[in-house]
Amino acid sequence: MASAAYGSTLAETVSTVSAVSVTAATASVTASGIPTVVQSTCMACHGMQGIAADGGMFPNLAGQWRPYLLRQLDHFKTHTRSDPQSPIMWGMVAPLTAAQIQQVADYFSAQKPASGHVYDPKLVAEGKKLYFGGLPDKHMPACMACHGATLAGLPPYFPRLAGQKRTYVINQLTYFKSGQRVATHKGIMQYVASRLNSTQITALAAYIRSR
Repeated sequence: MASAAYGSTLAETVSTVSAVSVTAATASVTASGIPTVVQSTCMACHGMQGIAADGGMFPNLAGQWRPYLLRQLDHFKTHTRSDPQSPIMWGMVAPLTAAQIQQVADYFSAQKPASGHVYDPKLVAEGKKLYFGGLPDKHMPACMACHGATLAGLPPYFPRLAGQKRTYVINQLTYFKSGQRVATHKGIMQYVASRLNSTQITALAAYIRSR
C-alpha cells in the first residue's frame, strides 16, 4: 500500500492533472498523432505509451483489450467501480466526452504491452502453480480458465494480465477479497480472491508480472 508521503504526492499530482483534463474537450491529437487527452491527462499516471511508472499504484494499459478499457472507463464514469483508488479515476473520466473515451481505449490497446520481469523466482513458481492449478481443496478455479494460458485475457470481461504491476495486482486482489471492489461479471473475482491468503496473492502477482 502507498505510504502517507506517497499518498500526499499522489493527491497533488491528481489535483494538477484534473485541472488540465477539464480543458481537454475534444478528441483531438497532437502533431505526433498522440491523443491530446492522453498527453494532457492519462500519461501522468499511466505513461505516454501506457507503461506506468514504477511503484505499482497505477496499472499498465498498453496492449489491454479495447472492450475491457471501454468497460472500465464507463464504470469509472458511472461510479460503478468504487474500490479505494477509484475516486482518482472518477475525477479523470468525469470531463471526458464519449469520443475521447473511445480515443483513449483505441490508443492504449494499440500500444506494445509491457515486458515481463522476474523479481523472485520462488514466488513466480508458486504463483504459476496457482494460476494454472487453482486451489481444488477450496473450490477455486485456475486463473487461466478466464485469463488464458498466455495471460492475454478474454474481452470484454477478463483483462490481459501479462506484465501487470505487482503492487497493482496485489491491491486489486485484496480489494476483491475484502469486497471493496465488486466485479460486475457474476462476482467471479470476489469468489476467487476470497479463497486466497495474502501470501498466495503475492505469489500470483509475482507470476503475472513475470509474463
